[in-house]
Amino acid sequence: MTQDDKHFVRVTVSGMARDARENPVVLLKSSEGEEVLPIWIGHAEGVSIELTMKGEKFERPLTHDLLKSAIESLGGVLSKVAITELRNNTFFAKVFLQRGHDIVVMDARPSDSVALALKFDAPIFVARDVFVSHKRALDQDAAAGPDADDELRRYLKDLDPGDF
Repeated sequence: MTQDDKHFVRVTVSGMARDARENPVVLLKSSEGEEVLPIWIGHAEGVSIELTMKGEKFERPLTHDLLKSAIESLGGVLSKVAITELRNNTFFAKVFLQRGHDIVVMDARPSDSVALALKFDAPIFVARDVFVSHKRALDQDAAAGPDADDELRRYLKDLDPGDF
């Protein structure tokens, strides 16, 4: 899976939002356009992602910091993560750990995958069919401004995760 692979879209975390029930939603933005894929996540993962994006750290390691330290202590790195499918309103992901020439692929929740990718500064990919089927477009005019995803955030405030 590379950036050029036609079956995957490379994404970045463009921000976090909250739905009407204050559930965290991570916004994954395509490198190919102005669309985002919103994924509802748990509160703990939301905190980890938000703190990492802000460059803040707790005095003691959070779960994703601990996992990063464990992987590194064992001589490994996180080479990439991929959100691979959506089944029964649940996203599935894989993390790719590398130690030397060995690569271990493990199933993971997208929220943990994204949090780890941010900790390792590793690339994030989404299966193209999943991204295309569930993306939300940002207003092209709004995308040029600093508050590009405000409209999407307002939309998410009124959206129930069950609507997905």
